[in-house]
Amino acid sequence: MTADLVGLIADLAPFSDLGSEAPSAVTAGSKTLVRLVREGENVDLTFDTGGVTEKKNGQKKNFKSLKSLLASPGFSNLGQWADSQKLFLQDRVKSEDLPALGQGSSFGEGGIIELDEFMRQGFRGKRRNVVVLIDGPAGIGKTSIIRALAYRRAEKYRVQQYPLILHVESRGRVLQNITDLMAFSLQTLRASVTYDQIPALVRHGLITLAIDGFDELGDPNGYDLAWAQLNDLIVSARGEGSFLLSGRETFISSDRITRALPSIDESKDTLESYSIFPIQPSVAKTWLSKHGWNEQALVSDPAKPIFEVGSYALRPFFLSQLASAEVSQEVMTGEFDDILSFLVESMALREQSKFGKDVDAVTSQETRLTFINTLMEEVARDLAENQTDSISGDTLVWLSDVASESITHEVRGILRNRVQVIAFLTDDLRRGYKRFIHEQVQNYFLCKVTIKALSTGDIPKYVRRNIFGLDFLENFCEVARHLSQDMIEKFVSSCLITLDSLSDQDRARRNISALVMACCSISDVKSVPELNDCSVDEALFSGTVSRIHLSRCTITQLDARGSDMSEVSFSDSHIITLLADQGTIPSRTIPSPSLLVLPESTVSDPSAIETWLGAQYMSVKSPFGDLSLRDALEAYPLVKLLARYARYRPFWLKDGEEKAARKILDDEHWEELKSILNRHELLVERFNRPSSGPAATFYHLKNRDALRELDYSLPWMRRVISDIITALPLVED
Repeated sequence: MTADLVGLIADLAPFSDLGSEAPSAVTAGSKTLVRLVREGENVDLTFDTGGVTEKKNGQKKNFKSLKSLLASPGFSNLGQWADSQKLFLQDRVKSEDLPALGQGSSFGEGGIIELDEFMRQGFRGKRRNVVVLIDGPAGIGKTSIIRALAYRRAEKYRVQQYPLILHVESRGRVLQNITDLMAFSLQTLRASVTYDQIPALVRHGLITLAIDGFDELGDPNGYDLAWAQLNDLIVSARGEGSFLLSGRETFISSDRITRALPSIDESKDTLESYSIFPIQPSVAKTWLSKHGWNEQALVSDPAKPIFEVGSYALRPFFLSQLASAEVSQEVMTGEFDDILSFLVESMALREQSKFGKDVDAVTSQETRLTFINTLMEEVARDLAENQTDSISGDTLVWLSDVASESITHEVRGILRNRVQVIAFLTDDLRRGYKRFIHEQVQNYFLCKVTIKALSTGDIPKYVRRNIFGLDFLENFCEVARHLSQDMIEKFVSSCLITLDSLSDQDRARRNISALVMACCSISDVKSVPELNDCSVDEALFSGTVSRIHLSRCTITQLDARGSDMSEVSFSDSHIITLLADQGTIPSRTIPSPSLLVLPESTVSDPSAIETWLGAQYMSVKSPFGDLSLRDALEAYPLVKLLARYARYRPFWLKDGEEKAARKILDDEHWEELKSILNRHELLVERFNRPSSGPAATFYHLKNRDALRELDYSLPWMRRVISDIITALPLVED
């Protein structure tokens, strides 16, 4: 049997009835006859140079090619698929009306139309695969773009017949088999196609397979299984196959894809990356003005953090949650620094007022808020431990009883009914199931329950089984930032005790180590943490990192963008991948990573990596003579304080109890630095801003990126540094 005949049988075999004989083929001259059983009927297919003839029940139908046969109503019935997908997606897509824009690695800047056109051009080549990587942080709109592409293809299918998109989502599961996820997506569409038919449809350019949240498809041993299965899929789709992979920008990259997927032949295949831009501040203001925000709210000082370049609020999910006049008033009267905490707390306040007069009469606002937060924490824990993203209504009711144990029996009955419509949850695709409105909200509550559990020595099942990625660690830092110093100390101390009791094979050891490292980005722990003989999948350092000792540790990926690691001590340790930028200050003892990922490039040459690390703290970009920038931070106290402030993440520095803020405001040189910053019009100072606590002073530092990098090439920076150097004498050893 020739290779072409073997391929033909492989394409048709998934369409024959289960339990029937496998398709048989006979070749006579230029014709090939294939016989199979489909839907209980014998089907004869004759292939020749003129196309394909299907004979069934004595009737004949002609098709131009095998591709058109597979798309026909008698096989995959893609027309029906398109109709179902269009109906399924239309309301959701039309409600997501924020314009998407990104940068393609080869076709330049563009939106969904440009991305779609690029992919449609790409699959027209023979014997090649097109793989498009959609990358960006959480909430940036990756899922919305895939949905919009799927809807656009389905809507135009009857006329244009471009490949339909099968949207496969991770759904919070530890990966067992990608085909399981494909089967669920097909079931959702009520498509007549089965998961084992998908490779043939992809291979013939009839379906584009979109795997959404590929960075979440890890198993207890990492991502090897996910990469291996994707590699097999690409091999099986060799032909006109097209794939969409979405994930965070630190995980999905062209370099990593080509290393992890040997099936991609760069001489034949097309590998494209599409990086999504945040919404521009001007676009965000225009959009919010159409959704309930008046001019007073848009230009108010409390709303300024929303429109700062790089703000989380400029990501479509978060912006959509701000779209109401009610929320605009909450912004103007609240403390808007951490977008996620603000949204969650605002939503909780609104929800606690919706239980009704009977509940309000016998419970306090604090009791109702505690119930809501406890319930959502338990839901997040249940989802994480069951490795899914949806929860049944019965389980939700049961968790409601768990969260309301201190409330009277009569009131608990009312709460059971109310939890089915609580704003943090939305209907899942499965009837009777609920899911969080967004992964970021789920992570927020999961971080809270993780802190509570580990602080008491409890190790939840999900800590032993899941991988804590960068999205989770970023959420963790924002949640932990609002804890008291005593709670941080208790958490870290308990984690270190727990680590001593865990074996090297226990994944909890990796995850807990990552959390201890993250704590050093938001607080100075009194007893310096020491991590020995540990391996960490992903770790995060941000801002000014407090002292921590890492001995004989291996970190697969360390995100140190914008961080000052001067106080971090490494000993006999290894870093596989380091994410860094011009604001990164390395430790003296940092091991040279195998791979350095910068905003503009990826560096693998060891000497080039060493050169870059050296340039980050040597005097080539600073005015301190023979002193390295790192040494200057110690020699000039005002420089060190400025570097700490420039790395302080929240938009407003509040004169309150927050730990990182107090580290700046209680510094003996703060008044001198404040005077210099005011003199150069770099500091915005506000008094008596309404807040949840007492009246306070708030500060905002302008041009933080340039100040963090101490970019001495800027004329205004040279004047600032000159004032700082002359303000206080050099600290001598």
